[in-house]
Amino acid sequence: MANLPKIGISLGSGLARGLAHIGVIKVFAQAGLKIDCIAGSGMGGIVASLYASNFEIKLMERLARSISRRTWMDFTFPRMGLIAGERLEELMYLLTGRRAIEDLNLPLALSTTDLCTGEQVLLRRGCIARAVRASCAVPGIFSPVRLQGRILADGGIIERVPVNAVQEMGAELVVAVDVGYYVAEYKISHIFDVMAKTIDIMSREICQKQLDRADVLIAPDLRDIGPFHFHRVQEIIHRGEEAARAALPLIQSKLEKEG
Repeated sequence: MANLPKIGISLGSGLARGLAHIGVIKVFAQAGLKIDCIAGSGMGGIVASLYASNFEIKLMERLARSISRRTWMDFTFPRMGLIAGERLEELMYLLTGRRAIEDLNLPLALSTTDLCTGEQVLLRRGCIARAVRASCAVPGIFSPVRLQGRILADGGIIERVPVNAVQEMGAELVVAVDVGYYVAEYKISHIFDVMAKTIDIMSREICQKQLDRADVLIAPDLRDIGPFHFHRVQEIIHRGEEAARAALPLIQSKLEKEG
């Protein structure tokens, strides 16, 4: 039988909405679909990093349900962001065993943005925890990270779903998971909502053109989910599962066609 094409999955940024990625990966595992490389930005970067670090999906789901915001949110005097991000980095150190990206068996790329040059920077080497912190640094919310001589922030500023990253890693079938596909209809109640929704609106047109490069697009319906609705984690994961199951026939047909 002919070899199946290499599957690359790209997980987009979206704060709480990004927890839907857990449901997508869960369905892939249940369907026996082998992921050959993975990339992510923001929350997508967290999920991608944990998966590439052989973190069990059941444990990932349990962690998402039980972890307190106090564990990873460290408010600071707003010089460059409202949240420092140090607690998030410490948590990722613990969860990934302080490993480096290049030590993982599954190829991983984390998307960030260089705030000085405006360029996308794909991190494929170095400390996972530090790279995740940079990829999650939503402007105004999290402080940017100094890394590799750059000032790095959320990769979603330039490419919400880093499709190009898995293409560069040799993916032959690219699956993009966009959890910010809709301009959300959630209630705007605080500064975090304002910042997150502004980025959603600004990136909508750019992101659509980028997503056209993917072979399969999975876009869970999360229009009513706010960026900090972490209390709805089970519902968010379930919607990721539903969207992934709906996409399975298309993925299977493309695999059979290319195989």
